[in-house]
Amino acid sequence: MSWASVLIAAPANIAIVLSDESAPYQDTASSLRVTLGQIGPQAVVNVHSQSGGKIDFSRENPDLIVAVGVSAAQELAAQNLSIPVLAVLIPRQAFEKIARQRDHKLFSAVFLDQPLARQMELIRLALPDRGRVGVVLGPDSLWAQKSLQAAASGAKLGLAVEKISAAEELLPALQRVLAESDVLLAVPEPLVFNKGTVQSLLLTTYRYQEPVIGFSHAYVKAGALASVHTTPEQVGRQAGEVVSRVLVSRPAWLPPPEYPKYFSVSVNYQVARSLGLSVSDEAVLLQKLKRASESQ
Repeated sequence: MSWASVLIAAPANIAIVLSDESAPYQDTASSLRVTLGQIGPQAVVNVHSQSGGKIDFSRENPDLIVAVGVSAAQELAAQNLSIPVLAVLIPRQAFEKIARQRDHKLFSAVFLDQPLARQMELIRLALPDRGRVGVVLGPDSLWAQKSLQAAASGAKLGLAVEKISAAEELLPALQRVLAESDVLLAVPEPLVFNKGTVQSLLLTTYRYQEPVIGFSHAYVKAGALASVHTTPEQVGRQAGEVVSRVLVSRPAWLPPPEYPKYFSVSVNYQVARSLGLSVSDEAVLLQKLKRASESQ
């Protein structure tokens, strides 16, 4: 047997770094390991938690690192490693801040947030009688305005946009956009959607009898009508597929950042009834949304 064949047969060394040890991060790591075991080349996987302090990779010498969550991605970006780092469970805007001036061949991501076209398509499918979408943007989401317009146009929906730069501007902006729209799309904007604003925001939209399309299952449980979102298990599955492709490529460059390939749909039918809306079954919406995503 040649040395080359021995090297090829040697298992890859993968490090997974969790932002903390909470369930979403653990579930992502578990799903990633399962996927690698099913489809990937042989790999030794070591899981670390950032809560244990700075991680020294000198002994482990991983071929690739998966950063799970924003905090882990920030820490690994700060270390400026020559090892490829794939960030997962991270919103696009957060990744782009962290990865600024980094080579995507060495620092890439699977985003947590959904492509805007997918969210607009959910609105079209779930609420065919609602034709004008309202959005409130802040400093962290202004980049999305042109993309929102393109996505709305693609779904044959109108778009009303309000922008804020301070917390005290939220309620007046929300009231203006609700008066100009018949469904509100939530986008990951910390100034608009945070723990301190979510209840008052949902109550305000309810008074206007306007449904909210959220960006997570948690928002649906809190009172949004529906959302398309990706679970930690689905993130781990996609991350495992990306890692598997990278490990068999030479050189082992990462692909460009990508949106979720796998996703779920949640509907709050109690909210639908209270708003007098008839919304299709979650499974039906999911299948239609998958078909639409495949054709885009």
